Amino acid sequence: MSARKKKMEEKTGFTPRKILYLSLAVLMFSAIVSFLLTANTSNKPAAQAVRGLFEGRGRVEDGLLEIEGVEPIENVPEGEVRYYINKKVVFPNGYEQGDIVLQNPSACGYVLQFRFYLADGSSAEPIYTSPLLRPGQYLNGDKLGRHIPSGGYDCTYTVTAYDARNESVESGTVSGFLRLEIMS
Repeated sequence: MSARKKKMEEKTGFTPRKILYLSLAVLMFSAIVSFLLTANTSNKPAAQAVRGLFEGRGRVEDGLLEIEGVEPIENVPEGEVRYYINKKVVFPNGYEQGDIVLQNPSACGYVLQFRFYLADGSSAEPIYTSPLLRPGQYLNGDKLGRHIPSGGYDCTYTVTAYDARNESVESGTVSGFLRLEIMS
């Protein structure tokens, strides 16, 4: 072994052969991911899963989301919870962001968190948990917490209200129904 190779092995802990194998593995992985992200494989579950890994969650934004045909919630009596949620949520597939729309109006005195559950009772675990929405914040688009196969699902949702001054204090919970559609 040459002095240069010995010096590299002492410095890095890797032999030239190990570096070659590692480089080839990284190159092959990159090629596969690139293919799945760019090839015409949009309906293939593997491609959807890979794209879903690289797509971030939705972001909570400050302000009022203007929704066509929906009057903004301006007056909320003290002690009551008001919010907006779209009751039909559509996802292109079970991995990527769907059109979840959640809004906590600025007149609401509580911090809100939303959770979705499959109504068939197959699991007590939520399939979606939103970030906390403070008064005057909304979320427009997010992805599920776990993969759901294509199809239509009846779901329940809960909205947990937390004290706006101390978010660790739960003030109450309300619930309702929504429909989830996973297109492919």
